[in-house]
Amino acid sequence: MANDDMLDTTFIFQPRGQGTGWCFRMATPSSLIGRLNPRTGRPYGREIREGLDTRDKRQARKLRDLLLGKIRLEEATAKGEAVGSMETALAAAAELRIMDDPVKRDEAEWALINVADQVEKARGERQAIRWYKTATGKHTPFTKACEQYKEDGGKGLSLSTLNNLNTAIKEFCEFAGKDIALEDVDGRMVARFVTEFLPNKKGPKAPNGQGPATIRKKVSQLAQIWAWARRRHVLERGSPDPWHDQAPDAKEVKAAADVRRPFTPEETKKLLNATMAGDALGDVVRVALLTGVRLEEVASLEASQVDTEARWYTILQGKTENAARVVPLVGMAQDVIKARLGKVKDGGPLFSEVPVRKSTGKRGGSLSQAFTRLRRDVLGDETDGELAQHCFRHTWRTAAGRAGVDLRTAQEMGGWSRGRASDLTYDHGKELQHYRDEQTKVSRWLKEKGYLG
Repeated sequence: MANDDMLDTTFIFQPRGQGTGWCFRMATPSSLIGRLNPRTGRPYGREIREGLDTRDKRQARKLRDLLLGKIRLEEATAKGEAVGSMETALAAAAELRIMDDPVKRDEAEWALINVADQVEKARGERQAIRWYKTATGKHTPFTKACEQYKEDGGKGLSLSTLNNLNTAIKEFCEFAGKDIALEDVDGRMVARFVTEFLPNKKGPKAPNGQGPATIRKKVSQLAQIWAWARRRHVLERGSPDPWHDQAPDAKEVKAAADVRRPFTPEETKKLLNATMAGDALGDVVRVALLTGVRLEEVASLEASQVDTEARWYTILQGKTENAARVVPLVGMAQDVIKARLGKVKDGGPLFSEVPVRKSTGKRGGSLSQAFTRLRRDVLGDETDGELAQHCFRHTWRTAAGRAGVDLRTAQEMGGWSRGRASDLTYDHGKELQHYRDEQTKVSRWLKEKGYLG
């Protein structure tokens, strides 16, 4: 048993000397200064100083812990956090995890018990147990951890990434239950989520269930929440990672991607005949077929990005680092962009009639859905899983190879690798002309093979 003189005296002292009564003293939390002290009936000042009515050090320490718990609860309430707030519980758990001193840890747990008693009075036994388990690190609500993760690192996430993360969180809650705790998730549960739930989760974009690439992305996003929780001491540093090695591997992703195929000449003619040049969807189809650009790389196009004669346009940033590049325009792709450029006299977006979605900040979403409806109407529902708007990119890459464009140039033009003109200074006249010459080869091959009608 510890010697009485060695007992921790943080926040307690004897103002009249050894052998006299103990008092509690601490700097008042800023959120409580000026608020009413319920024990004295007077406003809090810069310091909290209250008698403990005992000369025994051990008893003084217990009374201190009780008082400290009450003050912490008042502090949480003053900050607008309700009694039993998961935010205060998670903060307490993180603080508790880094306490090396067992005596201080015991004191902190005593204080948490006192707060839990207050929670029980205010919100009932079930909420009190849940709060105490969270505060002591035995139960970390998944949804609350997600909220803190997004607050902590969300500023560095793009809007589309944040939307994808929210979808992954929503789906995991649908699978595991909204009250699931981080500690309750193990490898077996994750395996069922990855191999049974997600592949059978159907939607407008995944009529046959989610594919390996989508599942791999969601596993990666959810795994980051557990990694963050360990870094922030919300979970034990050495706690197991239930998401480790659970995502579909690169071979599975590639095998699934191989199911997607390029459009045939007959299919592209039908799609072109079903759309009109000058219409947003028709123009996007024509540009995508002749350039291989991603949907958003043309839908978000601004007049400032386009050469005055519409011989090319520039992409400053995109889905990947390599996406920044020059896109040479020839044939009907040049005609489409030149016509739109002529209508935008004061600059601005070339596809202004397409609304920007607030959820993503992009224009491509509505066009993607419109193309899916068009494709099903023209080519039939049986093309689901085989063809999508993105398949124009595969079609262009196939055409480039068949037309004799060397692999390096094709990768640069399509944004699969860093291009020679990727510094975007655009004074490389010979290089730009080289890209246009190669694009002309692709256009000529597509025409010869019947893709353009």
